[in-house]
Amino acid sequence: MLVGLRDSLSRQESASKSESADVARRLTELADLVNAQAQVIDTQSIQAAELRGLLFERSEHDAWLETVRTSDRDNVAGLRAQLERIRASDDYKRSTAVEEPLVSVRIASYQRTDELMDVAIASVLAQTYQRFEIIVVNDGPNPATRAAIEKLGDPRIRYDEFSRRNVYPEDRHSRWMVAGSPGMNRGANLATGEWIAPLDEDDSFTADHIEKLLAIARSEQVELAYGALEQKNLINSTSDTIWSFPPEISRFSFQSSIYLRALNSAFRYDESSWTVREPGDWNLIRRMTAAGVTMAATEDMVGVMNQIPYTHKDDN
Repeated sequence: MLVGLRDSLSRQESASKSESADVARRLTELADLVNAQAQVIDTQSIQAAELRGLLFERSEHDAWLETVRTSDRDNVAGLRAQLERIRASDDYKRSTAVEEPLVSVRIASYQRTDELMDVAIASVLAQTYQRFEIIVVNDGPNPATRAAIEKLGDPRIRYDEFSRRNVYPEDRHSRWMVAGSPGMNRGANLATGEWIAPLDEDDSFTADHIEKLLAIARSEQVELAYGALEQKNLINSTSDTIWSFPPEISRFSFQSSIYLRALNSAFRYDESSWTVREPGDWNLIRRMTAAGVTMAATEDMVGVMNQIPYTHKDDN
């Protein structure tokens, strides 16, 4: 009987120890859960603080950009004064009075010789308005492009090239904002026509591009006229229409336009516009708008912009 009592007490003691161990295990698990939740809360608090900091930094950055854009960098007052001097010049008066003006199509090129010849230049040669010149400026030496243009034997087409490729930002997006802008500026400088019609090497004009835009500019007596572009995605075959009036960012491209060459003395591509996070076309048309360049637009399609998304492009 004494043995049985001892066994009973032993079993009760073991059960009590087991229950205590189970309680201790559960308390440990609960403590771990509480600690884990506390860490999550701390992490979320840190992330929230970091987000607030990033938003504050972005706000400060945007404010800085706006200050830069509207102050010394743009010098809108200076641009307005230059524009008034241009309008008073003999060159300006002569350009607006010519009955059948010469139109300079400037094309900045790099290494797409086939597209330049078969798409861009071919679309200019097919224009209904034939009093034009074509100025191709290559971003560095390109014997293939030079030879292809010389083979055409068309005296209306001139070729020029930089002795070496221009230096651009290493960051891909920043480089995209200004790539080709030195050639665009040189092409405008080499133009001898009363009007300039910009074009990219792999894009095209509609057959009536020059005739239509020139007629609008002259009838409305404006310094710049533009239309709509069809933006084609060459990978997935989708398309979009690029147009807005007045010009808006991402809804305007200079190759949908024609403008007086006289404006070139004051309005050129800012080859460092990437430092204020602006693509060259937008930076230039924004400054023109702020200075008071007169504009007219049509929603008619005047060209095609052939686009290859970044993910499918060579990183050149």
